[in-house]
Amino acid sequence: MRLHPEERVDYIYKNRLRIIQSTDTFPFSKDSVLLGQFASVAKTRGKMVDLCSGNGSIALVMATRSNVKITGVELQPRLCDMARRSAKLNGFKEQLAFIRGDIRRASEWLGTEAYDVVMCNPPYFQEKETNKQAAIATARHEGALSFDDVAWVSAKLIKYKGKAAFVYRPDRLTEVFNACERVQLAPKRLQFVHPKADKEANMVLVETIKGGKPGVKTLPPIVVYDRDENYTEQFLQAYGGKELGEEQRLAKVAGKDVANHYVYMLECKDGSYYTGYTREPYARLAKHNEGAGAKYTRGRGPVTLIHLQAFPSKEEAMREEWRIKQLPKAEKKQLIDERRRSGFGTRHALSRSDTDWKS
Repeated sequence: MRLHPEERVDYIYKNRLRIIQSTDTFPFSKDSVLLGQFASVAKTRGKMVDLCSGNGSIALVMATRSNVKITGVELQPRLCDMARRSAKLNGFKEQLAFIRGDIRRASEWLGTEAYDVVMCNPPYFQEKETNKQAAIATARHEGALSFDDVAWVSAKLIKYKGKAAFVYRPDRLTEVFNACERVQLAPKRLQFVHPKADKEANMVLVETIKGGKPGVKTLPPIVVYDRDENYTEQFLQAYGGKELGEEQRLAKVAGKDVANHYVYMLECKDGSYYTGYTREPYARLAKHNEGAGAKYTRGRGPVTLIHLQAFPSKEEAMREEWRIKQLPKAEKKQLIDERRRSGFGTRHALSRSDTDWKS
């Protein structure tokens, strides 16, 4: 897979997906994946569209939940190109298509009332907070695109009784409701996301139905971090979906041990390796890249996951972590190469997918 010098491949969505990111563009964030999990999907029939698709994170998550065609619309050509390459990288080249253009004209290319589901993570910060980098500012800040525009084009694209889902700022929820009402999008599901239990919500997920009857169902709020700054189980399920619990249930029925203790290795920006233990590989990877992981990786980011091994108990995983840490770098590299060639996960049922390797 072709990468530009400033690009990297990151793992998202419980390490099931790979996504191309760049230091010059706005990276995907929690709100994109949460929206991809929150929005209703057309499972086997119909079509869906992702407005303001960025580097394709929402469309990629939706593709794991559905077999229908998904079209992304993105203004920035660089992000559109990254999304196309990420789709190919994950084997979704035939299912996902990305169009470069202003979403306000999307119905001209895609047709009116042609889609079953629309989702959009629009820019929702106002002008006074504009970022100095033009590409990041376009992704984060409204500029010429308002939520009225987003609601209008969403209503144009979806069929009668079709669904449109958005993520936005809670303090601007009145604007969302008013804009939706003007175009006959009835809010039907609402879920607030709080950074901590004692903090105000900093995002809200909203799903609407075109021509729907009045009445909103408010789902239990999502709390991201617990008191110890770890991701809550509630957030991890909202972020990773219900598949994890189902895999564990099926493994127990089959009499297998669920291997959900992980030893992982990271490659830092300076080429050095870091080895650690975790129960949640993706959450831990995000912590490292946020600068809140181990002391060693701070200042050495971005880091890339290069090795992941599952064990049925913490004791076994910790023993393997200690063993790997004693190896010289050349032997660590040999271990990584051997693991890439071997069949992974044959001893135990994994509670989540094995990592995909960077191309």
